[in-house]
This record gives sequence, structure tokens and C-alpha cells, in this order.
Amino acid sequence: MSKPRVSIIVPTLNRVELLIQTLRSITLQDYENIELIISNNGSRDATSEFLSHLKSDNLLTITRPFTLPLEANVNDAARHATGEYLIILSDDDLISSNYISTMVTGFEADPEVQVGLGRRILIDGDSRIIHQSDPLSATAYVEPAEAWMTRYFASRTAHHHINTIFSTFYRRSAWLACGGQPTLSASFFADTVPFVGVNTARSKVFYAPEAAFLYRMHQSQESRQAGPIGKQTFLGLFQFFERIKQVLGDFSSSDTLKSALIDYIIMMFTGSCGQFVADERIDPLALRAVLRDYLDGSSQRAVESPDLWQGGQPARLSESASA
Repeated sequence: MSKPRVSIIVPTLNRVELLIQTLRSITLQDYENIELIISNNGSRDATSEFLSHLKSDNLLTITRPFTLPLEANVNDAARHATGEYLIILSDDDLISSNYISTMVTGFEADPEVQVGLGRRILIDGDSRIIHQSDPLSATAYVEPAEAWMTRYFASRTAHHHINTIFSTFYRRSAWLACGGQPTLSASFFADTVPFVGVNTARSKVFYAPEAAFLYRMHQSQESRQAGPIGKQTFLGLFQFFERIKQVLGDFSSSDTLKSALIDYIIMMFTGSCGQFVADERIDPLALRAVLRDYLDGSSQRAVESPDLWQGGQPARLSESASA
């Protein structure tokens, strides 16, 4: 019996030196049935020339005549995919050699798993490790999606341990069914939509600390934006909640999950656009009430959630999946 095919989408733009490293991490996977789709999003460096020399039966390269929004580029590339599973990998990030095999093992062991995540490690432009957080758990495990997501969004630190766009492993059919990556004014909000949207009341999340995702930090990612970029991100925040309403499904009645999700997005927004928040005198508590009303028409104030990951361990675990 052949192993299921995994489609890896690599969107790229003007980073050929880093793209080469990313592709090498894919070729070093200990899993063979991989389909690679590289979407060159209007690069003006040597990317096109480099890609022209790549030849493989399992490789598809797409060349854009001009640069599309990241999400539009990813969504179009995903429509060309044929694999049972899907992962999006940025052109400047890396995955450990066992990443794909570990994820496939977890998904194949439990058909209700819709989301798979590994441990995030921060690296710099020279691929040197900047920071390694403790894993969320010592071993791989599977947990119902609502409980896992509620704890993740409520935590002040869990987002440092994983990344929900370029490291998330999905069943491709579920990712497509929920609409993939929406095109928002702030890309770091968009990743959360399919992360929530692929799940139902019955679905589960698979986490495996041994599957490492190396997330490359850039100076621009560390800045606290002001002015026009802050305003654009603020618009993206409301675009996000308009879109998330459409995919909540079974979770639309979960006050705990929705409250945790609102707090998470506000934390991400104020953390990245601190100067804009100060200049516009945006009160996070007042914004929270506005977003809650925007999300479901309720002005109810939810109780603040504690950090439910204590000592790097989940509060509740189901039986561990084989990995």
C-alpha cells in the first residue's frame, strides 16, 4: 500500500539564497511521497533562473507576472495540489527531516485529526538558533480541537511555541473547504482562519514536539508599526473577524473559545502595532468589547483566562498518538 501524497506549497519572493536552504530541508525529508509546488510571486532577483534548472516529476513551478498578495498566491498554488495532505512552507523557513513523516503518522492514526503542529524554533538570517522554547508537552499527543484551541488562544506564551501558518499540517480537502487563506490587510491574522475553520466539534489537533519547524526572524517582524501600516493592520483585524464568523461553525456557541480568540488577536495587534495603538489611544479593553459585539452581537465581558499551559504541559491530554 502506497503512502499518502503530501503537497508542500512554497511561496517565494526575492529570496533565492534562503529559498535554496528551504528546498534542501524538503529534499532531506525521510518521507518520499511528496509533491512540491513552488509559486514564484513576481520575483526580480535570480529566483526565476534558479527555478528553471530544477527538474523533477514531483515538482511544479508557477511564475507570477507580478506580485500578488501572499494569501492569493498561496490559495492559487493550493488549487494545483493533488496530495491528501497539505503544508505551506515559507521560502525562508526550514523543517526537520522527520517533520512530514511524523505528521503523516499522527494523521493516519486518527482520521478525526484535522490540524498538525510541531515545535517552533527561532533562527536568524544565518540560520543560527535565536531561541528554543520548551515544547508544549514531552511527547506527541492528540486532543479535541475546541479544548486545544481555547487553551492556545488564551495562553500568553503558547504562540511562541508553534506557528499557525507556515508550519501547520492539514488535510487538503478540509483546508480547501473552509476557503484556505483569506486575503486580509494584515497577513498574520489570516493564518488563524483555516486553523479554526477546518475543525468541527468532533475534530482533533495533533502536536508532536519532535517535529521541528525553524522559523526565521527578520528585523521587520520585530518592529512596532505606526502610521499607515498600523492603520492597515487595524483594518485587517476587523476583516479577520468578519471572515472568522463564517467558519466558526460548531464553535459559534462557545463563549470561552470566542473570548480566547478575541484576546489572542488583540495581543497580536497591540504587540505588532504598539505605536499606532498609542497614537490612536486605543484602549484594549474597549476594543475587546467592540470585537465581541462585532463577532456575535454580545457585549458580555468574558472572564480573563489564565495561561493554561503550566510548565510546558497541557492541562488536559487525550491518549498520545504514535509518532
